[in-house]
Amino acid sequence: MAFEGMIFAAIGCGCTVVPWLLSLIATMIYQPRKRKALLERESATSFVSGDALSTLSKPLGNREIREFRMMMSSVVMSPSWVQMWIGGIISLFGGEINVFTKVVDWARREAKQRLREQVSEAGFDGVINLRLETSMLTKTGGGKDRTSGVEILAYGTAIKY
Repeated sequence: MAFEGMIFAAIGCGCTVVPWLLSLIATMIYQPRKRKALLERESATSFVSGDALSTLSKPLGNREIREFRMMMSSVVMSPSWVQMWIGGIISLFGGEINVFTKVVDWARREAKQRLREQVSEAGFDGVINLRLETSMLTKTGGGKDRTSGVEILAYGTAIKY
């Protein structure tokens, strides 16, 4: 009887500790690796010949546009449990919540980089009239709405000279 109680206690403890441990590993190891890979992709595409993305409604110069097409890319990201916990503590005091700022910045950069890569693969020279849309993804549980992620949509007009 006591042995069964110890097994149930061990399972219960493992069920509560393991997800937090995985979240901590994701926050400390996985996310920095993914951000580093994004930085390398950005460096390889956008800084060689200038950024292909522009918020201008018309391209610079008097070059004739031979082809154009609407293109878009998106990414959905969410903070890890550890980041949510840290953000919850910081929100008690007010001010900028850096852990959330980093997640949203990473999502924006990833969406723009995916658009750059998509435009390049399709043979276009750049994007004008770039726009970014942000949507919050929420889930309802126990009568409370909780943010579970953010979607960033990057879109614009791809042009070919």
